[in-house]
Amino acid sequence: MLIPPLSLIEEHSGGIDLQEFVTSGDTAVEDALKRRAGLLPSHRLLDIGCGCGKIARPLTGYLTGRGRYDGIDVTRTVIGWCSENYKPFPNFQFHHADIRSKRYNPQGTVSASTYIFPFSDDEFDIVFLGSVFTHMLPDEVDHYVREIARVLKPGGTCLATFFLLNSTSNNNVSAGLTTPNFAHRFGNVGCRIEVLDVPEAAIAYQEYIVREIYTRHRLSINAINYGEWGRGRFIPHWQDEVWSGKAVR
Repeated sequence: MLIPPLSLIEEHSGGIDLQEFVTSGDTAVEDALKRRAGLLPSHRLLDIGCGCGKIARPLTGYLTGRGRYDGIDVTRTVIGWCSENYKPFPNFQFHHADIRSKRYNPQGTVSASTYIFPFSDDEFDIVFLGSVFTHMLPDEVDHYVREIARVLKPGGTCLATFFLLNSTSNNNVSAGLTTPNFAHRFGNVGCRIEVLDVPEAAIAYQEYIVREIYTRHRLSINAINYGEWGRGRFIPHWQDEVWSGKAVR
């Protein structure tokens, strides 16, 4: 069933339990990737911050031999578990990014602001990042968006989740109504953070900053679906979904 140990799920999937690991993975694949992103069995998908395979598991019965899944994560333990347990699926590959992370990879040798994705240009039909940019600093986000634009095929789609700050969520942050509460400013770069001494624990970006980054790297934002964390209830995701695409040449 490709279900990792509960300890891995709790540590690397946001503290959720086994049932939610299965349900949330199934929902992300069926609703976000298949229905809204148009994922086909023959497509190539890149899952950045793949963890212990939450969306990889339900895709094993969908992606054909022509299709392919590649997952990247900074935690060697989860990449090791996935690489071993997905051996019966040769079109599923997992890659350890030895990026420094205070929590998950403190001995990492590479900065996220310089890490080059181990893929050629224009390889992927869809790139997915679930709660990755919510833990990355501005120069790191900028670099990752540039790399996404490089590896995404013309006409391809990227779905990334953020905590976005705009008039509504800024007001709710000021009133102490959000979770996370993002009580602290982070420099002068349009960000707010949850934990002063660990900015990467949770970070929110002013929406205009995110739009500027995407525009700079020639990714067009096609839609933003605002999550419930700062504005009221929205299903299926509590964070904000930024849908973007790469123009066909």
